[in-house]
Amino acid sequence: MIFNLYKKEINKFKKETIIFLGLLLILNIFFLYKTYNGWNLEAGFIMNMLLIPLTFLIPLVLAESKFISQEFKDNTIYILMSLPVSSEKIFLSKFLAVMTQYIVYSLSVIIFMSIQFMIFLNRTPYIQEIKQFFDIRIFSTATSFYVLSIAGLLYMISSIFLSSIIGKTFKKYSKIISFGSFLAILYIGGKIIGFMMSNLEKVGFTINNVAMNYNIDEFMRLLNEVGFGVFLTTLIILLVTFVIYFITCKIYDKKIEI
Repeated sequence: MIFNLYKKEINKFKKETIIFLGLLLILNIFFLYKTYNGWNLEAGFIMNMLLIPLTFLIPLVLAESKFISQEFKDNTIYILMSLPVSSEKIFLSKFLAVMTQYIVYSLSVIIFMSIQFMIFLNRTPYIQEIKQFFDIRIFSTATSFYVLSIAGLLYMISSIFLSSIIGKTFKKYSKIISFGSFLAILYIGGKIIGFMMSNLEKVGFTINNVAMNYNIDEFMRLLNEVGFGVFLTTLIILLVTFVIYFITCKIYDKKIEI
């Protein structure tokens, strides 16, 4: 059942995904062509770096409209409620669909950015100076930040789902209540996450001490510290996200009526 729900949810993003990937391909071909005709050599991969925030924002914007508002508007939410499936599975399928969309978007941009960067490296006279900064620890730290971004997305989506469900329990001023609830959830959740993160100093990590310089050994040591801190931060965000997810399911079960 969870897989069927997931397929139904992921299909809601099909059109947007095709459009995004098509535009991404066209932009990369255009920038690659222009770098061979007078533009700065690094323009291609810088363009992809600027697109990375969009891969986070698009799923965030679409989640509420596709998964909550549209379902209540079309009454499909009540069809789901009539099925022998738990609220946990319903919202889990939505989480998985949003996460899949983000992974597809972001990895596509990262792949194109990597290709553009390799082309840039083969054309720049500073290739040896750039290569000295590459180390497996850089990639492991980048992976840690990527996992953190997924956790951050799930936290934001859980806040959107909870605030939307709270709003739908009121017949009047539903949108205003949803928006106010969203701000309140972010504020309270942010306070909890901030309080828990402040205790990271007790395990020897202080993010304010991280500063990149040209000392390779020092830079790599800082990467290790950053990776450890990011890992703990990810766990904290996921813990708060789970609590919000649990509350959402309970309100959905108790307050939303067929």
